[in-house]
Parts: sequence; structure tokens; C-alpha cells
Amino acid sequence: MIDTYINLDASHKGFDTQLEKVGVNKLVLKNVLKESQIKLVITSLSKYGETKKNLSNFESSNNLYPTLIVVDEKDFQHTIDLIKNPHIELISSKSKIEELGARIHALVGDAASEILEFKDLTINLKTYEAVAGTQLLDLTFMEYELLKFFVENQNTVWSREQLLAEVWGYDYFGGARTVDVHVRRLRAKLGDSRNDWVKTVHSVGYKFN
Repeated sequence: MIDTYINLDASHKGFDTQLEKVGVNKLVLKNVLKESQIKLVITSLSKYGETKKNLSNFESSNNLYPTLIVVDEKDFQHTIDLIKNPHIELISSKSKIEELGARIHALVGDAASEILEFKDLTINLKTYEAVAGTQLLDLTFMEYELLKFFVENQNTVWSREQLLAEVWGYDYFGGARTVDVHVRRLRAKLGDSRNDWVKTVHSVGYKFN
């Protein structure tokens, strides 16, 4: 699902049902805590100024949200400047669902290929964020990389030396103790209900499942 801020004119409300069918998850702006939570913006041309104002606390010149603007046929002639913006796609209010899906994916890409999931854990490969349940995990870069590796390589037992080579790289000179420390921290951050996902295989290493 693509987390999306939606602000449509009353005449375009019929778009809501179509949006659900193409993998859009509607965000309530007051519940958005971080700018990275918003992956896409969908708005009507008549609401574009209002939408930009509503997003002023999140959007900046360095962080422009991909935006799909719903335009009535008669208004396309007024959108020349918007068409030139690479962050913006325009779509007719009479467009079919196939075009809607294509326009959205042109803006955000194949979102499914950027997401890893395991039970209630979601890892976003684009934003380097991991969410367990509803909680955004406060992970260091190497904790994130270790968790991602585990999710991508489930049910395999990895020795500490193998994890050092695969996650940290062959040029890393830290000892096996480094792996133990990161696993312990990762378990703590996952929480009591999930810390048994990373299992210790005695005399060998670790397995994730």
C-alpha cells in the first residue's frame, strides 16, 4: 500500500473507491509524525493551493512529494506550468482505473519491490525505515542492515563470521563479538514479543524465523 495524502474536490470523491483498488492507503494528516510517512499526494486542481499549504510543515524544496492532480477536461489548458514539473502527473477526472494505476506507479515506482515484510514487521528499502506493528524502530544503519539481511535470508543458520562477511563486508576487522552486540540490541528494539525472531544456534551462530 502507498501511504498517500488525499485532498479532493467534492466533485472528484468518486476517485476514492478507485484509489483503494490501486493500492493507495489514505493518510489522515494530523496523524502524520514524520515527512517520510507521506509517499504520494493526490489532489484536485482546485485544491492544489490548499494542499500545498496543508503540507507546508512537511514538504520543502529538498523534499517535494510526488503529486497526482485530478483535472477536469475543461481545465487542462491551465496546467502548462504543472506539466513541466517532474514531480507532478496530471490525470483526467474521467480516466479509467488502468490509467490511474499507471500514473501513480510512474510517480512512485513499484512500491511493492521496495518493501520487505515479516509478520508485523515492514522494512522500507527506499527510506531505510523499519516499522514493527505501528512503531518506527530507532535503528542504527548496521542494525537496519542486519535486520534486512535476516528477513531476506530466513531459516538459514549463519555463523558470526558469515554475518560479518555478508553484512559488514570482508574489509571489516571487528570480531565476532560485534555480531553478538548488534543482535542483542536488535532484539531489544524489536521488543519482548518479537525478540525470539533471532534465534541463537549454540556453537554455530544465529537463525531468523
